[in-house]
Amino acid sequence: MRACSLFSLIFFFCIGTLYCQEDEGISSFKNMFKSNSDSITKSKLPDIKKYIILNSIKDSTYLDTTLSIKKHYKFNYIRKDDFELLKFSNIGQTYNALTHHYEEQSFLPSVSFSSKKYAYLKSEDINYYYVPTPLTELLFKTVMEQGQFTDAFFTSNVSEKLNFSIAFKGLRSLGNYQNILAGSKNFRFTVNYNSTYNRYNFKMHVVNQNYENKENGGLTDSSIVDFESEDQLFNERSKLSVKFEDAINNFSSKRYYFDHQFSLSKKKDSVKQNNLSIGHKFEYETLYNSFYQSSASNYYGNLSLGINIVNDKTELKSTLNEFYTYLNSNLFGKIKLIYTNYNYNYISNSLSNDSKGFDQNENAISFKVNKNIFEHKLKGKITKNLFGDRLGDLIDFNITSLKNENFIYLIGLNIVTKHPGFYYELYKSSYDDLNWENELKKTQTNNIYLSINSHLAGYFRFDFRIINDYTYFYLLSEDKVGEPENKSLIPKVNQLDSTIEYLKIKWQKEFKLGKFSLDNSLVYQKVNQNGNILNLPEFLSRNTIYYSNTILKGAMFFQTGVSVKYFSKYYSNEYNPLISSFHIQNKKQIGGFPLIDFFVNAKIKQTRLFLKAEHFNSSLTGNNFYSSPSYPYRDFSIRFGLVWNFFN
Repeated sequence: MRACSLFSLIFFFCIGTLYCQEDEGISSFKNMFKSNSDSITKSKLPDIKKYIILNSIKDSTYLDTTLSIKKHYKFNYIRKDDFELLKFSNIGQTYNALTHHYEEQSFLPSVSFSSKKYAYLKSEDINYYYVPTPLTELLFKTVMEQGQFTDAFFTSNVSEKLNFSIAFKGLRSLGNYQNILAGSKNFRFTVNYNSTYNRYNFKMHVVNQNYENKENGGLTDSSIVDFESEDQLFNERSKLSVKFEDAINNFSSKRYYFDHQFSLSKKKDSVKQNNLSIGHKFEYETLYNSFYQSSASNYYGNLSLGINIVNDKTELKSTLNEFYTYLNSNLFGKIKLIYTNYNYNYISNSLSNDSKGFDQNENAISFKVNKNIFEHKLKGKITKNLFGDRLGDLIDFNITSLKNENFIYLIGLNIVTKHPGFYYELYKSSYDDLNWENELKKTQTNNIYLSINSHLAGYFRFDFRIINDYTYFYLLSEDKVGEPENKSLIPKVNQLDSTIEYLKIKWQKEFKLGKFSLDNSLVYQKVNQNGNILNLPEFLSRNTIYYSNTILKGAMFFQTGVSVKYFSKYYSNEYNPLISSFHIQNKKQIGGFPLIDFFVNAKIKQTRLFLKAEHFNSSLTGNNFYSSPSYPYRDFSIRFGLVWNFFN
């Protein structure tokens, strides 16, 4: 990993020194590689707002090299704010959800092996770039034990119209408990091209993702007693016994994606006129998930006769084609009509002679509209499955105010009907009791939402959801196996035949007084259901008080403060490594303890430095901190890292 990271650093630096130009316009695709001499002097770089970042739907922002509390929240493995997630003890493991999440804009089947969905990069997560000079970003962060986390990124415009980017993210962390090593490798490559007058644009990416996790199944019941006793003998966490010492989970994905669009308008000023375009999006992806044990465990029951090694592997190969027409009209707004073809081949237990799966070719049609009307923006999308068993339907409409920037409100309705995930329907394993074929209904989530962003009162978000045919894992039995008091982990699938009602209210606001700031995030949620199925904490909060200042004659900007995260007690879902997912339980509550972090962040030129004393109150509250019922949360640790942007 270290050699690979060093190679990436040297490679990106060498490439970056080759390009330093700001091209004049090019007239056609034929000479898109043509570039003129450098127009940027070494003493002055272009405006930072010219370093443009485009997402998959062409919404743009620009590079932000400032240091803020939001950057502090995102300085983690998934590089997103994890306020509504609960980390496990080792970086690179999964997260436990503290609120209800669902894919509100996707009608494709939900991702199987859902524990990987937090780190896994979907097509919608890939960004594209336009930069006047080559740009490099390097991230480094220490881990729990014996390893490192790095993310190296480089992008450059070969010409004014053609950009490419290349990135590699790598992780290795041994962790503090037995058999909990986490590792990942993530390679990303993108190309973005726009012709003269934007008559033709093209974007593509190639993403290769690999995640390896040694799985210990959590502490045994006797070790949980030892952990909670606070016996100093077990302060060295590797002395605690775990359920598995030889289990490994591997998840990998390879995706090839491109999306190109051609404008039928021949006029140069196509932005201000009615413009009709046609386009095509293609995506091919292979997903593999495997679970390996060198010897069978009685936590999962009996193996087939004559077999002692567990080597379960599931494969999914999918091809997505979208053909669309796009109208940008002064009268009707932006209208898009999409025809979707989705082909998939799913195989479970593919390494055995008893493998089983299904494949199908399905089609859907979608209609999207985006129109400004009466000082409001109206956005809508309707998707209807034409034929096939597993594609879903989607209705999404929202309206946003545009008149007052200090008070913005949004009202919306979202209805998603989709397949809960292929592994809920069919799963085959070397273990006899872990084989099922189910006839499932599609899960329907109806969500009414309102958000208000006020300069004075902060940000409010109200969600009310009605969920039908909620699908989940539960344990087949709680028979004792292995050493005394340990229970079996055999999962089974159930689909709730009653309705779940879910209410979520979220508030965010930062208060400033001189150089001091108080940043607040609060969530209240209520679930109305028959039984304990969708289990979530009723209350979740994060409050950060910090001090900011500039020192060393303006050479350094720094922030230092304390962040407190808290969630009320609830029956947390338990992580189940064989299915790389979670099952429900109603025997043990977790939560009700504060997670207090102390941090010092600094910015020197384009380098941002982060130092955190994480969960430094762990020795003060007793060993009652858990990420799930048998997985303890992180002990006190000091970690540091940096993000470094430089321009060549």
